[in-house]
Amino acid sequence: MLKLTEQIPDKGKKEKVRIRTDALLRETSTNYIRLIGDADRKARIMLIVNSIFLTIGVTLLTTSIHEIPYVWISAVLLMLSNVLSLFFSIQSVKPEFRKYTNKDCENNIIHYKKCNQLSLEEYTTQLRDTMQDNDRKMEAVIKDMYHYGNLLTTKYRMLSIAYRFFSWGISLAVISYLFILLIVNR
Repeated sequence: MLKLTEQIPDKGKKEKVRIRTDALLRETSTNYIRLIGDADRKARIMLIVNSIFLTIGVTLLTTSIHEIPYVWISAVLLMLSNVLSLFFSIQSVKPEFRKYTNKDCENNIIHYKKCNQLSLEEYTTQLRDTMQDNDRKMEAVIKDMYHYGNLLTTKYRMLSIAYRFFSWGISLAVISYLFILLIVNR
């Protein structure tokens, strides 16, 4: 995309810089949107896997509690880690985080909430005004990218916490189950 500037020898230096800047902002924005989609897909996977393991934990708790003493410890560890992991996965999928609701993003005409707040006429007028002014256009894109960056940071932080609860919970549940089978049931 940056090679586009080399194909325009008649344009001035300012035009070449604008085209490079536009390409950089477009690529960065596209990358942010792709990463947000990836985070949502990972969260959905975590939701499915944790739901399955939660079902296994409940089944283990209800069927084996009378046959193997202390097996409830493993089942409770498994279910607790799955519930916590489910909670943080759900938090990751939430579309909006109050912490990052910023006046700058809300006053941005290209921010998705603006469509809902204005009539079609008002929105069209404001968007046309923004598109005709290069500085306002650049500012709107930068504000939108800032919002995406904050959203990504929060999503991946929540997913990281969910992964930690999942991996530690599974590990502790398996270790405690093996300990119960090998040591306690001798």
